[in-house]
Amino acid sequence: MNFQNMNYFLQVAEKRSFSQAAEALYITQQTLSAAIASLEKELGCALFIRHIPLELTYGGERFLRYAKTILESRDRMLRDFAEIREEKRGRLRVGIAVNRGKMLMPPVIRAYHRTWPLVEVRIDERKNDELLPALYDGEIDLAIANFPADAHGVAMEDYYEAEIVLAVSERLLQEHFEARAEEVKAELKKTQDLRLLSGLPFLMSNIQGVTGRIERNLIRRAGITPEIRASAANIGTVMDMCVLGEGACFCPEDLLQNLSTGAADSLFILHFPEGETTYPVRFGWRQEESGWKMLRAFIETAKRTDFTAVFPGREELSTDLGKGKMNRMTD
Repeated sequence: MNFQNMNYFLQVAEKRSFSQAAEALYITQQTLSAAIASLEKELGCALFIRHIPLELTYGGERFLRYAKTILESRDRMLRDFAEIREEKRGRLRVGIAVNRGKMLMPPVIRAYHRTWPLVEVRIDERKNDELLPALYDGEIDLAIANFPADAHGVAMEDYYEAEIVLAVSERLLQEHFEARAEEVKAELKKTQDLRLLSGLPFLMSNIQGVTGRIERNLIRRAGITPEIRASAANIGTVMDMCVLGEGACFCPEDLLQNLSTGAADSLFILHFPEGETTYPVRFGWRQEESGWKMLRAFIETAKRTDFTAVFPGREELSTDLGKGKMNRMTD
């Protein structure tokens, strides 16, 4: 039994399709089918029920657990000996939410590859609440997310503090309040009273996400029933609709960096009292990986990287964004 066939098996188990797994592995479907048939012959049982989509047999489910454990041990061994030989080579799997990854990963990976050019950084984009389970299951090596600081078996380190703000298109405010728009904005900044936006349409995000939990607490506390114009699980989609003037939305202030300068300038941003709408974004990794130099170097690189320098003009979006705020929790 060889490691390659085990890896092929894991891909088929994940994709539930020979054709999709073969495409992901850059091999022919015939080669993949032969590898799985070889495993089944060696183990003496079928691993898949061959209908669409593929389904693991009982034997396949048992072999899946063994294959994951064996390949994780192999990868850890290879990393250890690469570090003994002082080779900066390998693969690092980083889990992060889609929109946060869009903002952070390009400049961080660029900076990381200046000193670790032979490391493949594999970005695994998932919902925030899916990242900790993926870490436990060994599907990723490092998570960048908002999760509890006391997760069992996981080492953590603060990265930065994110803040939820209210964003509204300046055009929408002008259309809705007309001559009173500037007066309403001034009063909002002074009181943060959402009742001032009565009658204004809102755009909502996933109720299970961090933003969704905070936005609903703010609305409940204000005692208003918003007119919901649209909702989406992806906060990036919500923000794009907000820029177009479809409604007000609550969003992480750091993700405003994903907008173009012109789009960001078209928004009125309302901050709430400090502590009410902030939450920590942390690095998390399995404790047994704490001595892994490649992973440690990635964390240190991320903490040092000023992403506004990579994307010129972004430093104009907010006085709180950029290197100063990103390092607030780690200085």
